[in-house]
Amino acid sequence: MLKSLRHALRLLQKAPGFTLVSICSLAIGIGATSAMFSFADALILRPLPVLEPTRIASVTAASTEAFSNTALSYPDYRDYRDGNRSFDGLMAASITAFGFKPDATALPKVAYGMYVSGNFFRVLGVQPALGRGFLESEDQGAGRDAVVVLGHDYWVSQFNANPGVVGSTIWINNVPCNIVGITPQEFTGIDQYIKPSMFVPFAMSARLGGGENVLEKRDLRWLTVKGRLKPGVGIAQASADLTGIATRLEQMYPQSNRNQRVDVETEFQLRVRQSPPNAALVAMLLMLALCVLLVACANVTGLLLSRARARTREMAVRLAIGAARGALIRQLLLENLLLAIAGGLAGIAVAYAGTSFFNSIPIPVDVPLAFHVSVDRRMLLFTIGASLISTFLFGLTPALQTTRLDLVSALKAADADSSGRRRLWGRNSIVAGQVALSLVLLIVSAVLLQGFRDELLQGPGFRTDHLWLTSFDTQPVHYTEDQTRRFYKDLLNKTRLAPGVRSAALMSSIPLLGGGAVGVVPEGYTLPRGQESLSIANGYVSDGYFATMGVPILRGRGFLDSDRSDTPLVAVVNEKFANGYWPKQDALGKRFHLKAATGPLVQIVGIAKMAKYFWIAEPPLDFIYLPYTQEKNPALTVVAETAAPNGAELAPVLREVVRGIDPSMPASNARTMQDFYTQRAIKTPDIIAESVAGLGSMGLILAMVGLYGLISYSVSRRRREIGIRMAIGADRKKVIRMILQQGLLLGSIGVVAGLIVSFFVCRAVMTVAWVASFDHLNYVLFPAIAIPLLLITLAATYAPARRASLVDPMRALRDE
Repeated sequence: MLKSLRHALRLLQKAPGFTLVSICSLAIGIGATSAMFSFADALILRPLPVLEPTRIASVTAASTEAFSNTALSYPDYRDYRDGNRSFDGLMAASITAFGFKPDATALPKVAYGMYVSGNFFRVLGVQPALGRGFLESEDQGAGRDAVVVLGHDYWVSQFNANPGVVGSTIWINNVPCNIVGITPQEFTGIDQYIKPSMFVPFAMSARLGGGENVLEKRDLRWLTVKGRLKPGVGIAQASADLTGIATRLEQMYPQSNRNQRVDVETEFQLRVRQSPPNAALVAMLLMLALCVLLVACANVTGLLLSRARARTREMAVRLAIGAARGALIRQLLLENLLLAIAGGLAGIAVAYAGTSFFNSIPIPVDVPLAFHVSVDRRMLLFTIGASLISTFLFGLTPALQTTRLDLVSALKAADADSSGRRRLWGRNSIVAGQVALSLVLLIVSAVLLQGFRDELLQGPGFRTDHLWLTSFDTQPVHYTEDQTRRFYKDLLNKTRLAPGVRSAALMSSIPLLGGGAVGVVPEGYTLPRGQESLSIANGYVSDGYFATMGVPILRGRGFLDSDRSDTPLVAVVNEKFANGYWPKQDALGKRFHLKAATGPLVQIVGIAKMAKYFWIAEPPLDFIYLPYTQEKNPALTVVAETAAPNGAELAPVLREVVRGIDPSMPASNARTMQDFYTQRAIKTPDIIAESVAGLGSMGLILAMVGLYGLISYSVSRRRREIGIRMAIGADRKKVIRMILQQGLLLGSIGVVAGLIVSFFVCRAVMTVAWVASFDHLNYVLFPAIAIPLLLITLAATYAPARRASLVDPMRALRDE
């Protein structure tokens, strides 16, 4: 084996051009695929950082509606936990904002943590790095044990990784709590995006949340529930088990549990169902990256097939003196494996650059993020696997063909090849396929760029300049409902009177950052059987919101200060909702029920112009605005308009306003609307489109290298033919034209195939990326990219064509 390895290394050293091009081709293909895998891994594939993550299953309320709430209530969780026979344990958790103070005299900071059940760490199999987790008893007596476990990163950032903090006291929502443990560094929580700063048992929720006991409200669904399956128990069995419990709960509690079903699924299934756009984006990027890998492997395959001609005599001699064909195939595959290993190592550098690029995606929130694209063990294993697979993809066929020889003819002439036409046809097909795939990648990237550009030109439907944002949450400072209502009323009124402020408003969610959903039943609308309500995206806003945000009211009015909790319920809907449910009538004045057909009636007092609510390239969505004064909202964002271009001048003004109301109130997400919009709506789509464009460019480079190599090989095979043509009178221009025609034919075949495939791929990609309609502008992109690609194929063909025209006829005939 060692002798074969040395021989393989010597052969590769003797062909430095071939070796370098092969390694670079594989580095691009493997590196791009590995980078995309790392992005997909961070976004949706990475398992939970817990013990035996494959045994962890998610339990959610069953629903097929968009924006529906799949969380569970605490009483339902308790019944599922105590009544099931399929899990070693069921735990529950809920992300929330806390007000953190290291001591009683400090001002609070917002810290995003989790309420968790007492068995949280035990079920997940997480052992704290310091101290301990929670005791089961600490989740039973309401407010009895004020204990907290800190997240590792928060411990490092706030306490400089001091192990002595275990056993000390900190203040959470103005309640002294004892630190009993620190989580291990690798544990980032149970959400792939948010990394909790601290963990608090549910028993403390009433004491930290203002006294309200939410643990006994069966209709309040706010918990994420996961469990560890017993050995040998599958998802289907666990689902049947919990479904039986859900049926009993529906019979016992018909008001709160009517039509309530339950799903049990793997973590991957949950992520795909909860975020179809992310799953589709991952699938798209991985498929495009695999296309680049295929182009790279095809490139090396073409080079190996071309190189086989020079080794015909070598293989023939070795076979003639008794070498076994299997031994020769192993030798050739060993050479290919060395190329794949070198390409894989170089591909790691390419993948590292790709992950750094993905980590530059801006996420304009103050929440501690667990999302990180990294070159970790999983990515390295994927790279090794891609390298090994590519060895067989590009190496097996050339190895088989190289050792399948007619010994007599091969020994007579080194270039004899009884299957030359078939091999050349195979190489032609490979190169045409490379051109087609590169064209698909380029067109897809162009369509994405064009689609995002069109959406940006249309605008988000609200203003982005002259605005300043600051978010607040009254839960961390232990406000009651009345105190919360009074705080936000004072905040809004005093902000409007502050110097430099033109107008101000409150909103429950920042546009383009998503929001909540509300169940509605339009009056007179018949729901499908078994469906309790329509789940519609919504937001809670104050009076003055539409004027401040620049969202036009098409008919009717916006909210007034007189729309209070003791007045009739009102709403403003967007034009899609209005036209969708009252297509032949004016929706103004119509009503709908909240939550269910028996819920309270809400009257539509205004119809607002369409805007973007979650994503700049989203399709038109139904949306309902409700007044914040008619619903309990502890977390709101104030948006203030100023005459200054970007609104940043209002930052100290807002700080003074809040200090005058409550100096202990923590704030977050303080930034200009323009900055938020740039990061969320411009930079993020640009990075996605640039990633696809980078894949297209890689594919184009590889395809042109493959075309150049094929034409060069073809010229070398036709050297005698070219010499004869020139000897009987053909001039150099005719020779150049003949070779260019060959390259143009291959390029044309690839372009035609690529155009056909691109049409279908683009329609799928635009659906995945929520890009606007497939209009005539996108059709223009097809020839706009195909024609330059043909010109590039001619340029790649010209060098070997010109070299062919310089052949000396006499020398060519004599050499042959």
